[in-house]
Amino acid sequence: MNRQSLQGGWVEYREPENVPERLRREVTKLSTKGAKFSTLAETDPAEMNEEELESMTDFMSAFNDSVALALVSAWSFDAPVTKDGLLDLPSSAYDEIVKHCTPLVSRLMPNFGVDTDPKAPTDI
Repeated sequence: MNRQSLQGGWVEYREPENVPERLRREVTKLSTKGAKFSTLAETDPAEMNEEELESMTDFMSAFNDSVALALVSAWSFDAPVTKDGLLDLPSSAYDEIVKHCTPLVSRLMPNFGVDTDPKAPTDI
């Protein structure tokens, strides 16, 4: 566990490898939905129409929330560690949590590669 002090409290994080599968699957599901935003993310927001901008903003918010809830194991704030609790945090605390979690996203993703162990034969 890794504890981070924030203004008004603290947060404890799980290592990505210790995230319960139930929470990791939500991140994985959202990441596949996010693939459609990969080209849109390279677009200047001033060139996006209102629907594209709103859709991308909604996706990024949901993805950040999902990653944060997967990695946060406990905090000192009054609200429980749930989506509603996350949204009730002060914005400075929320921003620090997202900042901490963002570089860990790739470690949350499942490995769909071929197992090279000869005891686990896989047709290629």
